[in-house]
Amino acid sequence: MTTKTKLVKRIFSSLLTAALAVPMTALTAHATGEAFFYPPKNPVMTDQQFEVSVTFSADSEIGSVQANIAYDDSVIEFVSSDNASGGGGILTVNGFPDTPSSEVDFSFTFKGLSAGNANISLQSCQIYSPDSKLIGSPTAYCVITVGSDKVETKTETETTTTTEKTTTTTTKTEPSNGIPDKGVLTALTVDNGELSPAFAYNVYNYTVNVDNSVTNVEIEGTTASPSDYIWYTGTSECQVGENVRTITVTDVDGNAATYTVTIIRAAGGDEQQTQTVQKKDGSDTSSAVSKNANVMDQYKKMLNTALAIVLIVLVIALVVIIIWIRGKIKGGKKDK
Repeated sequence: MTTKTKLVKRIFSSLLTAALAVPMTALTAHATGEAFFYPPKNPVMTDQQFEVSVTFSADSEIGSVQANIAYDDSVIEFVSSDNASGGGGILTVNGFPDTPSSEVDFSFTFKGLSAGNANISLQSCQIYSPDSKLIGSPTAYCVITVGSDKVETKTETETTTTTEKTTTTTTKTEPSNGIPDKGVLTALTVDNGELSPAFAYNVYNYTVNVDNSVTNVEIEGTTASPSDYIWYTGTSECQVGENVRTITVTDVDGNAATYTVTIIRAAGGDEQQTQTVQKKDGSDTSSAVSKNANVMDQYKKMLNTALAIVLIVLVIALVVIIIWIRGKIKGGKKDK
């Protein structure tokens, strides 16, 4: 075997190895990250300290997490955290798992300042792998309801011909429309699309269909009582397919009601996806269905790109072989 022959075979082998490696790299490079807030289960009062935790998860090992957390400092006050610093409405988060893991939890201690609702949201979040590659940039938020510890009272006076009696009792609102005075939502709104069916305090599952151009849907609930505690799961960002959000309302007695909103983003073009998949119990499926569909779409795009690269490499290799064969033929003629 001549030196030129060995060289051509070595070039062809290198090109073929590189071509086969491309689709493997494209299929394994994809990674995603998620974040979820976990506020306290019971209502928060003024001057009371409470903890809010955030769980960061990924489909591969997490090396570190960097993020900002914004909160309403007129309603709640930041107290302390092992993984965050700051104040005045903004926290800077830097942390990493204690042991190799695809999930890490951070806790933050706050204190109630005044009655009202305080939004806590995750911003500018980056989840990195141990080799400092970006895994994902998730968003998440929750709402902390701080109730007043004052008890509303009223005075009733009963007058008779012989005595006058004064009694003090705790008031409890009994609305004439039949809606409970605590522990439920009295309104639920979305900034894109419409709820189906129409909102009612005793209906707990809703669907919202939006066009493919809609990438963000904000949800806001109104509680029956200022002392009710409300918190949300899921993110405002919408992937193609189903995006499940929940709103949980807890009253001062610990009774909870959970409302589920499934936002369905159309696949593309003018066609809007309107079908929902139902579980056996009649409720909507989880966001895992849409997530798997999105991942498969991304894999298909990467695979198509990889196949195109393989085809180009094979064409180049074929051209090299043809040139080499022509050279051999001309060399053979000269030897004759």
